[in-house]
Amino acid sequence: MIRPFKTLVLALPVLVLSSGCNLFDISDAEGTRGRGATAFDPYASSASGAISLSLMAFKGCAILPSGEPVTKGGLDLPQYPDECLFLNDGFPLPAATRPPTARLTVSPGQLYFLREFSVMDTVQNVHTDFNDRRTPAAWARLQSDFKDLDWSGLTTGVDDWVLLEPGVLQRETLYENAAWMISNDDTFLLEVLDADGNVRASETYLRTDFLSESSAAGRTRVSFSVSGLAPPLFPGDPVPRVGVTRESIDYVTSVKVSFANSTNPFKSFAMPQLTGEGVIRVTWSLLPGKPFHFPITFLPDSERPATCFEVGPDGLPTDVPTTCGFGLNQTLKLARPQNGRFHLPGENIDFVVSLQDGDGHALHPRDSMPSFREFMAEDSNGLSYFNSYMLVNWLDGSATESGYKVVGPLQDLTVVNGSYTAPYFSFPNASEPAYYVHPAAAFRPGGHEHRPTTRYSVPLPSDAKPGTYAILLKGHRNYLGERLNRLDPFFFQVGQETPTTYPGRIGNCQVCHNGANSLSNVHHGVSVDHVETCKVCHFDDTVGHSSDFMHRIHINSRKYAQNKGDCTVCHLTRESALRPSLIACAGCHPGTHGNEFKYLEFQNLTSPPNIYGNCANACHLATPPTEHVLPPR
Repeated sequence: MIRPFKTLVLALPVLVLSSGCNLFDISDAEGTRGRGATAFDPYASSASGAISLSLMAFKGCAILPSGEPVTKGGLDLPQYPDECLFLNDGFPLPAATRPPTARLTVSPGQLYFLREFSVMDTVQNVHTDFNDRRTPAAWARLQSDFKDLDWSGLTTGVDDWVLLEPGVLQRETLYENAAWMISNDDTFLLEVLDADGNVRASETYLRTDFLSESSAAGRTRVSFSVSGLAPPLFPGDPVPRVGVTRESIDYVTSVKVSFANSTNPFKSFAMPQLTGEGVIRVTWSLLPGKPFHFPITFLPDSERPATCFEVGPDGLPTDVPTTCGFGLNQTLKLARPQNGRFHLPGENIDFVVSLQDGDGHALHPRDSMPSFREFMAEDSNGLSYFNSYMLVNWLDGSATESGYKVVGPLQDLTVVNGSYTAPYFSFPNASEPAYYVHPAAAFRPGGHEHRPTTRYSVPLPSDAKPGTYAILLKGHRNYLGERLNRLDPFFFQVGQETPTTYPGRIGNCQVCHNGANSLSNVHHGVSVDHVETCKVCHFDDTVGHSSDFMHRIHINSRKYAQNKGDCTVCHLTRESALRPSLIACAGCHPGTHGNEFKYLEFQNLTSPPNIYGNCANACHLATPPTEHVLPPR
């Protein structure tokens, strides 16, 4: 998860000057289409050259993106557990294990490439000394599933305080700089084995074949977290206190190795033409004696049930069943405004959502989506919903927050600083979207069985400003090994026919994010053309502030080869780069002021000053830092 202002337990250098991709060569547009051996588009289904494959494991058991552990079935696989922990049993996890039943299915004969490899070990409420950071590190080095890695050079890094809810925080201490973390020449040998253990396909991936690997990007992390805390009374307060809505404090120590977003999707392999069971074995060159096993079930095209639906001329599902394909395509039908030209303030915005595969087949009936139970049971044609246990137990920064948000007008979409209320229209008026299945409702009596509607109505305020508005659809799908995230905007006019556009204060992501690494292919799957929509969700401390995580992701990335003090790479206007605050500056300069302003981290957003305020105006606006390259105007 990407979070607000940090203090640094062990100061590390943060300003790195280097040369990288040519800033003046933007001939390779961000939206490059196609995939596999010729090009790359992770949503194109049968038009794709290869399908992205996600492999995930928790404490030795392969898991699906729903969090359900995978059975080894009838395989003779002594290295794989007969029983597993179930991530969805709660938090903290109960100690009891049981035999898993879920299956990881793949398509024989289909070309795949490895897009994600994520494996994790954790213990909960074992290391319960709030002030002891040595013992959790010792467990990681000497007892975890990753104890055979080279842990030399390990240091304590950022101390990350996160607001979970009013009056309740989490402190996470990250450990950094172990030799295996900074290795750059290790490899992953992927082998597909039949039920008898014979290798039927293989491919070797380099660590450099993956774009995302750092904790700042929600990936590899070694950490000791304490959750359920009340705010400390002073910086360095050694006494943990229970938060106002909690009954206890929980302690979690984790090692998560996670590499994602292939930089080389052309490195594909053919899934063998087999039926029945098999295994995908991944051998990491840094752990040569401990390969990771992912039991799979081959599902031929002829055995796929016809659970999708043909789409009619109106773009919505019919009652005609058909076989599902890969990919994800989000569409909607928007009702015409009353005057036929644009919507007026006070009118309702009525729309119908249609979620489809990449071949244009509907993934659900016309009037309803799958239930949460069907998602958990892999009966949702791959459609995924928010699962809070994947967030807290798996530490998944993309925990399938499927839903929608209505915002506008585009020209007013500014970064929200120190407020719970956005200075533009937003429904919902919160950082989270309107979930198709709300995470709380899913676990209430009957919530598992509820099938959410596809029809929605959002009232515009009576004083809605004129301009272009957007309906943002956020979707997730997991199908036959392919795990996809996607965000798509759909526009409508309010008060006038003349379109308006984003403020245009930040951009240029396509300079480096193009082709296989375009923004539409990573994390939420939003195009660079709409990168300014990121701020309509990432504006408070519960989900991470855009000015914080954008800086931290790039300052900590070994793939970002630009001058990290050159603000002109992303900031298009001088004004956008000259609003210094603790939340904005700490992304690149953690611990600059030590604990002098630490108390601000625990201030209510509506109580100035706070970490989002323009508190450094007198110092840094009058005399901008000389090591920063700023836009001329």
